[in-house]
Amino acid sequence: MSWLRALVLALPVVCTPSLAHADIAAAQRQVEAQQLDAAETTLIAHLAAQPDDREAQFLLARVRAWQGRPEQALPLYERLLQQEPDNADYLFGQGQALLWAGRPQTALVSLERAATLAPDYTEVKQVIQQARAALTSPVTGTTPVTAAPAQRRHELELSTRQDWLDSGFDNWRSQRLDYTSTQPEGLGWYGALLREQRFGEWDEGVEAGAVIPLATNWTLQPEVGFQPSSYFLPKWHADLRLQRRLPAGFLGAASVRRTEYDSTRVDRLALSGERYWGAWRAGYTLNITDVANAGTPVGHDLALDYFYNGLSYAGLRLTVGEEESVEEQRVITSDVHAISLQGRHWFARRWALGWEIGHHRQGDYYTRRWLQIGLRHAF
Repeated sequence: MSWLRALVLALPVVCTPSLAHADIAAAQRQVEAQQLDAAETTLIAHLAAQPDDREAQFLLARVRAWQGRPEQALPLYERLLQQEPDNADYLFGQGQALLWAGRPQTALVSLERAATLAPDYTEVKQVIQQARAALTSPVTGTTPVTAAPAQRRHELELSTRQDWLDSGFDNWRSQRLDYTSTQPEGLGWYGALLREQRFGEWDEGVEAGAVIPLATNWTLQPEVGFQPSSYFLPKWHADLRLQRRLPAGFLGAASVRRTEYDSTRVDRLALSGERYWGAWRAGYTLNITDVANAGTPVGHDLALDYFYNGLSYAGLRLTVGEEESVEEQRVITSDVHAISLQGRHWFARRWALGWEIGHHRQGDYYTRRWLQIGLRHAF
């Protein structure tokens, strides 16, 4: 009977792997049936018996994130990554949970590492685009139906700018206080207080706008601005932009804008396209402007941005064509050539430095050079 006793002792060892597999298979079926609470219960019971089962830990982390509790998923991802720091799936899951928890900058650290380890991981690239867009556009890429929306993010930026002009024109100065509130897949809004000095006069004004998700991949962005006692700035402007997210990292948009000055009215149609790939973004905008009693200038704007260390970026801007400008309460149209470098560097989790330098030639009227510095705080 010794053989029978040996068989009885061996049965738990033989059966445990198959039972463990059965538990995980059952949890996966419950996930597919959208029974997330039941899947969580199954996995918790399984891990009570086998706490080191990484497959079960990984599935439980995803289930908790899908339930709208990404913060509870993060300790599981941290434990998994301590054991396998180069696992692209774990890094992807951690990055996605961080994004849904409203921490896009931190999410990009994990996501970009996953992209380095697995360059062909398509889902990682998609979520990287979502995280980069989270600070600038409330509507990002497609999120699983079971995922909870990320927390709302607010930002304030105080900036100052100095422009140096030649040809006998006085230099310009300006200050801005900008506020933005964004949430992936949700409504966003922004506003600004501004004051500018030109020709020895100061103008002050306000701006406000919103980004409204209409449907999957579509957003509408209205914006208005008002200067109560304008000298060189417009009395008011109104802008309406319609944007469509396209496959393969492309984005298209069209906007119409009316700007009202004391002496004239300016209408503009802007057609733009963008492409995101890897750590890069490229954009082109065609501006067709109708200046009342002064012709129809056409301009072209080009942009190229490189993202690094999460949401930090450096970019190049080029402008050629014709453009309207206000000189001593008079709107003029002239050839324009401009180039600028700009960027935003996040030196801490919630603090960033914005900067821009540029050179602008306004036909034969003047050449303008500028420097802008801003301090941004996220909360």
